[in-house]
Amino acid sequence: MYGTKDGRFIAISASIQAMAERLFRAIDRADMIDDPRFRTNTDRVRNIEACDGAVGAFIGERTLDENMAIFQAAEVTANPVYEIDQLLADEHVQERGIIVEVPDDEAGSVLMHNVIPRLSDTPGKLRHPAPALGQHTRDLLHGIGYSAERIAALAADGVIKES
Repeated sequence: MYGTKDGRFIAISASIQAMAERLFRAIDRADMIDDPRFRTNTDRVRNIEACDGAVGAFIGERTLDENMAIFQAAEVTANPVYEIDQLLADEHVQERGIIVEVPDDEAGSVLMHNVIPRLSDTPGKLRHPAPALGQHTRDLLHGIGYSAERIAALAADGVIKES
């Protein structure tokens, strides 16, 4: 994972030889392909600071979008590491309905990850918001054999919270 000029991050997977060579060419460092320190994945791991230094320097001089354009053109396995604003703005995330707004008793509504997978015959749906802290404590404890008196004592002692 490498930081970009605009404060974003990008993750790259280049452990196989062909991908490492594409990466080195993409960052204008084809010389690294024949360098004994970077010839194999084992060599690259042994010399990780030098290898990552070259990759990181290239990426750090460019914005996320600039880097992604370069790596996509070179067919390098690279993806943004999203922060929440990027995730919510992502066209694919929006089109797939991955994030949904659901009602919440305290906040009015909250954004949540949708049901995954959504199959065509049984797509699933969010039927209830998350329970409040302690909302089901009494039922759960009763279900495992706690008596009403014991549950009341736990609540009185502040061991459990009930909503």
